Amino acid sequence: MNIIKILLTATLLSLLLSCGDKDQALVDDAMSKLDKEFSIKAAFGITIGVVSEGLPEGYVIENKVIPFTPDKADQRFVQYEYSTTPKSHIIYSIEVKSPRELSKENCFEQRNQLIEKTLHALGSNTQLKVSEEKNKWKIREYNQRQITIDCETSITPDELQLVMIYQDNALSLLAFKEWKKRQTEITLIRF
Repeated sequence: MNIIKILLTATLLSLLLSCGDKDQALVDDAMSKLDKEFSIKAAFGITIGVVSEGLPEGYVIENKVIPFTPDKADQRFVQYEYSTTPKSHIIYSIEVKSPRELSKENCFEQRNQLIEKTLHALGSNTQLKVSEEKNKWKIREYNQRQITIDCETSITPDELQLVMIYQDNALSLLAFKEWKKRQTEITLIRF
């Protein structure tokens, strides 16, 4: 029985060590897609595509979003969070939210003001594509970076919450792959 455990442990260890090169290849692939100059690159003092330093306790185990205090707060929002890839800790998403009890009229008015302000701040970049689906507006750049501005249903159908998300698709995919690999490793360790 001990020999089987030793062999299993040795096999698992060798598998984990051989995955290091694959991990780096995933990161390198995602980072190679960041060589463009993006207009959509930062919000509220957080920059997409950089490694986050000093992650809070428990983040790695549970893959939680990380709350932050913005350099310059927007009066519309009360909640500020960002997400990083689970292993390489590269920031791929920034999400801000308003209070949850906005009336529909108030949320749509604030959303329209925010869209106008955001488009003005981004300038006249020809790579930007703007689309609208119901309550949601998307501003996409190079089909890789996007800003979503949405009035989401909150507590009741008559109460909405204004949500704004900055996201990089290549890094989001990297986060998914790292998280899936981590879940596989946890499963292997349990056996």
